Amino acid sequence: MKLSLLACMLIAAGFNTAVVTAHQVPAEHAVSEHEHDHEHEHEHDQEHDHQHDDETEMVALGAHVHGHAVLTLVLEGNEMQLAFQSAAQSIVGFEHKPRTTEQQQEVTAAIEVFNQAQWFSFNTDANCELVMAEASTDLTELQANKGHADFYANYQLLCQRPARLNELQLTIFSLVPMLEQIDIQWILNGQQGASQAALSSSTIRFQ
Repeated sequence: MKLSLLACMLIAAGFNTAVVTAHQVPAEHAVSEHEHDHEHEHEHDQEHDHQHDDETEMVALGAHVHGHAVLTLVLEGNEMQLAFQSAAQSIVGFEHKPRTTEQQQEVTAAIEVFNQAQWFSFNTDANCELVMAEASTDLTELQANKGHADFYANYQLLCQRPARLNELQLTIFSLVPMLEQIDIQWILNGQQGASQAALSSSTIRFQ
């Protein structure tokens, strides 16, 4: 699960500020208005706000929507980190612990695909080279039969000419047909943006 936590940390660095703030400010204001006169209501509102904040974080992460995935990209200097997360259903077609040899092979093959890191590339003149790739899935955990399961992939790259980085190409849609859309969020040396990719629009240009 550490890759999911990494995605949370990356988004917390800049992406969810506008989303979370828009919901938190009214919630805090509402608590302030009632904290002296209605203590019981204050406790109830606080519990409600906590649940609402959790829902907001889920939306910010694009968490567990079948057919969808989240890709977060952060470039600091010439060091890049990518964090990918998707529902297991979108990758291998099921979300329980593998029950057959065929299902186990599907999970192993999917992890290998993500570890090979050949499903994405950047414009060549940025000269970005892969340093580390690590893929994992909840399907290999004991609690996989208890609920939703996800796939995670974390990558580190070094870009020799980061100022020239302006394009991301994705070929994952042809490798994983059940994956229909990827929500992409990025921070490139202080500049941030967001986009969506699909089979028909698999090239992302950073503005």
